[in-house]
Amino acid sequence: MITAKSIMNTNPKSCTLDTPIQTIMTQFADTNTDYILVLDGEQRLQGIVTESDLIDQQANLHIPTAIAVLDMVIPFGEEKFEQEMKRLEALTAVELMSTDLKTVSPDTSLNDLATLMSDANVHHLPVINGDSVEGLVSKHDVIKALASR
Repeated sequence: MITAKSIMNTNPKSCTLDTPIQTIMTQFADTNTDYILVLDGEQRLQGIVTESDLIDQQANLHIPTAIAVLDMVIPFGEEKFEQEMKRLEALTAVELMSTDLKTVSPDTSLNDLATLMSDANVHHLPVINGDSVEGLVSKHDVIKALASR
């Protein structure tokens, strides 16, 4: 059976919480990388920064709208605007990283990897064993494994 352990990148790119965003952008551009894992001082996974995060940071802000009904003003989109402002102001990995991560264990099957990627719409799955990062499975890794079956 093909598992995460058999197809994962065992040396995933990583940075610290205080790595500047400019450093991450340069690394992405220079190494054709599309992700970087964010680790704390004990090398535990805290988040991930992807190309999409960097692109979203540069996108135009969506100004919240409001509708006046009688004497009430009903705002729409304030939460999204606040999230966009935080991303725009981010200077370090910890300020931009995504923390709602989907992770897998080394023995997660290929079918389960594909299902999780599809259902959660994620492109990178950190492989975790206890508190330590063992590797990372990307969409490309899954496609290569499916092609070799």
